[in-house]
Amino acid sequence: MTPAIAFGTEAGGAAADPPGAFPYDLAFRMRTLRSGDPPTVSPDGGRVAYVVVTPPEARAQSVRFLPNGTPVDAVGARIHVSGPGAVQAGGPPICDGRGNQWNPSWSPDGTRLGFYSDQGGRPELWIHELGDGTCRRTDAAVIRASLFAGYQPRWSPDGRTLYVPLRPDPPLEMSDAVDPMAFAAAGDGAGGEGDASAPPRIFRSGSEATDDERAAGSVDLGAFAMANYNAGLAAVDAGTGEVRMLVDARTEPRPTTLKVSPSGRWLGYASVPAGNPSAPLRSLVLVPTAGGDPSVLVEGLASTGNGIELDYRWHPADDRLVYLHENAVWDVDFGAGAPGTPRRLAQAAGEPVAPVLYFTRDGRSLVVGVDPQGTGRERAPGALAVVPLDGGAPVRLPLPDPAQWQFLGLVRANEDVLWQPDPGHLTVQLRDRVTGHEALYRIALDSGQARRLDAGLHRLRHFGSGGDHRRLHAVYEDIATPPDLYRYDADLKRGRRASTIEPRLDGVAPARAEVVETVVPLHDGRLQTVRTTLLLPQGAKAGDRLPAIVMIYSGSDLSTSATQYGGGMGNTVPNQVFTSRGFAVVMADIRLSEMGEPAHPAQDITDALLPQVYALANAGYVDIGRLAVSGQSYGGYSTAAVVSTTHLFRAAIPVNGTFDLAGFYGGMDGRGSSFMTHWAEKGQGRMGEPPWENVQRYIANSPYYRIDRIRTPLLIVAGENDNAVPFEESKRLFVGLRRLERPAQLAIYPGEGHVVSDWSVAHAADASRRMVDFLRRHLAPR
Repeated sequence: MTPAIAFGTEAGGAAADPPGAFPYDLAFRMRTLRSGDPPTVSPDGGRVAYVVVTPPEARAQSVRFLPNGTPVDAVGARIHVSGPGAVQAGGPPICDGRGNQWNPSWSPDGTRLGFYSDQGGRPELWIHELGDGTCRRTDAAVIRASLFAGYQPRWSPDGRTLYVPLRPDPPLEMSDAVDPMAFAAAGDGAGGEGDASAPPRIFRSGSEATDDERAAGSVDLGAFAMANYNAGLAAVDAGTGEVRMLVDARTEPRPTTLKVSPSGRWLGYASVPAGNPSAPLRSLVLVPTAGGDPSVLVEGLASTGNGIELDYRWHPADDRLVYLHENAVWDVDFGAGAPGTPRRLAQAAGEPVAPVLYFTRDGRSLVVGVDPQGTGRERAPGALAVVPLDGGAPVRLPLPDPAQWQFLGLVRANEDVLWQPDPGHLTVQLRDRVTGHEALYRIALDSGQARRLDAGLHRLRHFGSGGDHRRLHAVYEDIATPPDLYRYDADLKRGRRASTIEPRLDGVAPARAEVVETVVPLHDGRLQTVRTTLLLPQGAKAGDRLPAIVMIYSGSDLSTSATQYGGGMGNTVPNQVFTSRGFAVVMADIRLSEMGEPAHPAQDITDALLPQVYALANAGYVDIGRLAVSGQSYGGYSTAAVVSTTHLFRAAIPVNGTFDLAGFYGGMDGRGSSFMTHWAEKGQGRMGEPPWENVQRYIANSPYYRIDRIRTPLLIVAGENDNAVPFEESKRLFVGLRRLERPAQLAIYPGEGHVVSDWSVAHAADASRRMVDFLRRHLAPR
């Protein structure tokens, strides 16, 4: 299937692919682990349940859920169980693979799996008996499915009951939920586009507007949170399947995720975020599992992570709950059968850093991140504190210099307890900011002495272990090794493979990575050393001077992708599509000013990028005369900004970018929301002010108003159903280029959204093939 619009002034035939080229269709149909649904280890540590997604040929775009309530990222999901001993090479999924399956949860005795499936037509709780392989549905209660972690079924300690979140009844219309990334036209309500019988839509502002209409002028994050997170909480009898409601979804404060106390007598749950969208607050609420009214334990807790996780944990053995609040760690004991008075712990340990809050293996202490370093996504602890639950003085454990080491996390046995094969040590995961290597260090709890266990350009994630802490399961991948489950011993050396998720990748030519340091100028005039990752085709080396495509997403460090299979994605097309066809791929680190401050990003992006490219050319890796640049979304903007500032590049491929900052500022969706004002002033746009206060800043940084400076041939790619950046932005850029008779192509794909890797396989493969053909034509040897 071809795109609806494919304009251009050029033509050329497609060249034959070399052996080992990554097939275009496989690039978008390869089986992967479901994001946000980590593998879960059985209580004895012998088995792992994991969710493998086979992407369908056609995919729902610009929505989070199907009409039946199934999350879009669970379409094609099946649960597999690895067994003890031999590798399970693509064994069959449970329940004969019927329906979509996700969120597996082990029973306490390890003989059953609770999970969600829509094989009955809508998301419901099912139970899989490992003994005889049967699957049975519980009473038909519709599950509140989610794209986020924390909504999996939770077993009672005796294995007789599962506790689950249910969809509100009547359900909130998820298709009408306000999405903070939905900037384009949305559902109208009555009538439809072009329907002459539909009533007009009226929007008002200022004194003309009602309170509700004023609120609609910006994205209603409260409505979004309610429609995506709010859930009723229910107990399901594991034997009979009978459902008993514990907390109605409309109870205030509105419930979301839940956790069960070790005795099974209490549920703790987090409320829907409320208040300031940039710093939403939640309440921590308790309810007896036998039934009774919920009671608020504490209000005003900060949300962290993806906004769903709340920083509280039940003790692994006792009805004792800990949480972070007001820059301190708090402890509540339920020993008397009711919540006691919250007790503040570790007053001298330092300011805690969420969400690092875990129990030690023996349950006697907490390990808390303290001394926050960095901001935003870079916010991380500068030290760890071991906090005794008996009220004793905490022990501080220093972490390596954050200027060199990025903190990635602690290795855990499960979501609440650290993995400690040696109870006197813990294991921390770091990334070397210079080399990009991920490293594991074992730190002594008494002295703080650290010993390195392993380091390399690889990625380890989703740790899990049984109750004895002897073994550890994790997902391993590197640039030549696709992600799979591996089983490790206490030394954490390369483990035994425990799954084969995608055997079809065996014939694809692997890339390799080189990491280069470069000094670049920043927006404020300072010089900064950054890391650039170069992905090379198989067998390539310095001196080959290859044609290269430079990937950028300004304000982000793409160089960390060297730890991922194939080097990740630069413009939401797998980089291995290009490296397996002879192109080098440059993953750049583009440092920009803080968002919200007035800046000149078009020039700042170019200043930060060019030294990285020149360094690779001087080292003989890439041909300075055969370079292309590409990026998606803000990377699409960055791509057009760069070629409007320099003529170095022979080709450019902006994907779903915005090019007219002033025009984009005035975008409004079908509900009247106009989040782009925030994006331009306070977000990635970095304008810091509205257009009428400094129109020159908007013009000077908009590629649309710099079209006369663009001489680089462009392939502009866009999805017609993009709800983040309207495809009119791409049309506008093309029209200007065509007016000046500059070499350009515009490819608009009907029905597709913001991210190429989420498109239908046919369209994603077609877009990738067009990109490769475009690069072959313009980066041919001179």
